Amino acid sequence: MKKTHLFFQNIVDGLVNHDQRIQETIYIHYWGYLMGVATRYIKDRDIAMEAVNDSFVKAFKSMYAFKRAEEIDEFQKTFKAWLAKITVRTALDKIRINKSPISFVENYENLFIAHVEINDKLYVDEIMKLLFLLPDLHRMVFNMYEIEGFSHEEISKILNIPTSSSRTYLTRAKHKMRELYLKMNELADGKSR
Repeated sequence: MKKTHLFFQNIVDGLVNHDQRIQETIYIHYWGYLMGVATRYIKDRDIAMEAVNDSFVKAFKSMYAFKRAEEIDEFQKTFKAWLAKITVRTALDKIRINKSPISFVENYENLFIAHVEINDKLYVDEIMKLLFLLPDLHRMVFNMYEIEGFSHEEISKILNIPTSSSRTYLTRAKHKMRELYLKMNELADGKSR
């Protein structure tokens, strides 16, 4: 039996038996991943850590009722996605609590946006910088749809916006990311000359 298979089987057994000792294992295993999820929404690392810890508290309260898949591989995917969704919602709550309402930007300049061929490696920190240059709502919709896998209907309910707006914000976020990527490359090309 593979080591990972055994690891997740222990988690499943802990959940089935309502063994609270499994909480520490889950916390240690998923903390880094959930921190990555939270920092896509929250720039301040301390607030992101609070969101992650709050997410674990929420997950620990209801994880014993988590509907487990028959296959360990399937359980691993669904459990991880479930924890990520809790973290996204918690991060959004932290944003609402810690600052004024989410910024809505309706008027974008009509800029020509060229198609971007990504041949270079984009590093995580570069992508994060680009993401945090987007208006809050666009960044949230982009993260929720493209990275977390929420549907536009789910995003609409969570952010309290029309479904059509979710689609629009996603499109605008993608265009803005392309624009920012092009500007970043132009600056890099200018420095290398």
